[in-house]
Order: sequence, then C-alpha cells, then structure tokens
Amino acid sequence: MRRHLMLAVVAVVIYGALHVPLGRIPVNDGQGWDGRDYAVMLEDGWASGAVIMNYVYAGLLAFLLSLLMERYGAPLSARAVVIVCIALSNALRLPAYYPVLIDLGAHVMMTLAIWTIISGPRWAATVACVAAVLSREYAPVVLVFGAIRDRRLGVPFLQIVKTYVPAVVVYVALRVVVDMRWVNEGNTVQTFVKNLYFWKDPMWAALYAYFALTSVGGLSLVLAAQPRRWWRFMREEPEWLAIVLPIAFVTGLVGIDIWRYLTALTPVAVVVFASCYREWSAGERRVLMSAIVVLTLVTQMPFQGMDLTRYFTDWFPYYAWTNSAPVDVPRGLLWPGWAWRFLIVTLSMGALTTYANRRGRAVVTTT
Repeated sequence: MRRHLMLAVVAVVIYGALHVPLGRIPVNDGQGWDGRDYAVMLEDGWASGAVIMNYVYAGLLAFLLSLLMERYGAPLSARAVVIVCIALSNALRLPAYYPVLIDLGAHVMMTLAIWTIISGPRWAATVACVAAVLSREYAPVVLVFGAIRDRRLGVPFLQIVKTYVPAVVVYVALRVVVDMRWVNEGNTVQTFVKNLYFWKDPMWAALYAYFALTSVGGLSLVLAAQPRRWWRFMREEPEWLAIVLPIAFVTGLVGIDIWRYLTALTPVAVVVFASCYREWSAGERRVLMSAIVVLTLVTQMPFQGMDLTRYFTDWFPYYAWTNSAPVDVPRGLLWPGWAWRFLIVTLSMGALTTYANRRGRAVVTTT
C-alpha cells in the first residue's frame, strides 16, 4: 500500500509542476468555455475548490491505476514508469491548464468503479458505479463491463441485478432531469448521425487515428503495435471491450474535441500493459519501456508552454482546420507541426510493430 501511495504522491507532484509551463486558460477568468457552465452549477468557491480537487483526483487516479497494474502482474518499476508517463500526458496537462473541467474527476470515478468491480465487495461496486454514472455521460460502460465480467465468472444473475440496477436507475433519472432543464440539444442520436459527415474529411480521420494512438502517450503506441498480445488478453477477458468499443465509437461521433473521451480508456491501457509486460523478455522490456518514455515526451510535449493558439493547434486542431475556433486560429498554423506529428507516429508504429513481431523473439512469462 505504501508503494501505491508513493506513486500517487509522484503523480500529484508532477501535476502541480505542470502548472508552471502551462499557465491558466485566459477565458472567462479561468473558467474557459465548458467550465463556465460547470462553474454556475456550484454555489460558491469554484475557483479554489475545483483546482484543489484536481490534485486529489490526480493522486487518486495514479493510486487506482497502480492497483490495477499490480493485480495484473506489473512490478513496481514498471508501474512507476507508466504512472510518470500518464502524469506527463495530456490527460493531466489539460486539467492543469483548464481546471474547471469534469474530465479528471469523472475518470477517477470510472476507474474506482472498475477497481471495485474487480476487487471490492459488491456494495462498494454498487456505490462506485452510482458515483461513476453521475460523473460523465459515457460512464455507464462500466456497468456493462461489470455485468459481462460477472457473467463470465459465474456470478448469479440476481446478484448482478442488485449490483448494477441502482446505477441504471440513477443514470436514467439524471438524463430525465437534464432533458427537462437543459435548453441545448446535447448529445443525442440525431447529433451522432449528423456528425457522421466528419468522416468524409481525411483530416478528421487522420486526427482521430493520431489521438487514439497517443491517448496515453507512448504507452498506447507501444500497445497498439502488439495486436496479437493485447487481442489474446481481450479474448480471455472480453469485458474490457465493453469499455473500449463504445467509447471509441462515441468519440468518433460526439464532436471535434476528439481525444477528451479517449483518455477514459487509460484503465484499460494499463491493464493490457501489465498483461503484455509479463510476456516481454528482459531485452524487450528495456526497449519497449524506453520507447514508452521517449514517445510520451515527443507526443505530449509536457514541458511546453500553453496559450490559446497552441490550445487549438496542439490539442483541438480540428477547430483550426474548420475555422470554427472561438478565437482566431488560422488553418495555416497547423503546419508544419502536424506534418511532423503524423510522420513521427507513423514511423514509430512501423518500427514498434516490426520489433514486437520480429521472428525468433524470446517470450518470457513471469508472475
């Protein structure tokens, strides 16, 4: 437990340090765009409360991810590298720059639900699932994850119902209240259908692929290059696909923020990593762990400053591509930076795939 807490403290320290180069989003007195809506939901104290809570969320997320990796066989050294890389990734850089967002807290609630489903008592899973569905609109995927896992493990049907139905009821009630009170269209089936037109644009498809491959920095790139290993894991525990497939699908249709949804797949990534790590030989571990670190630094650029121009060109470039950003960010600012990004990821995937699937590689399974 001390080691998990140590990694949590490391993540909190890194998250705090990210504020130095990033600064704070200069829109609506630091509330940003979505954040302004979230801020009015609170009675008072949002400026201090939201920022402080993000430190708590960063630590809790690291703690829970470390627990998951340990359960699936990753040693402390490997867990430490992965936690540091996640702490340096855009998943934590965005809330450092734009603190009045719900993403980080929601991902903590979802990860907590996943952990309690796997290792906690049933009552804890029930409570955590309720908290998860209250935090984000796509959080019900953890209920499907839990139900499929329980069926695979032979849990009685009535016990499954008792565990997850409370969260279903709460989620449905919340949706009803939102539909009655919210004046905007929101995310509906009609919205998803309309957003299919994005896929007619090759730039949209290219950005989606890029952010999917780098959603967890170098970790997701390394895992994507080893389909045989992660697919074998998914066949053994198919419930993880109940998280991956819906979130990947909805991300492609929900709008042009793209990668904000994909970061919810971090718990899946670290579990798959732990499973793959057990199969890597000593040489593969040195090479692939080094690749995770280097590619995280290259794709996430954690020590680079941030302003509104870089916010849209680096994090949400499709706004600039379609000239729909709320500030003046011309399309031309995307180049040559994005040409280099696409090239680096393409070459990295080619090299990693060749290395991971080379002939005669040694495979060592450890416990």
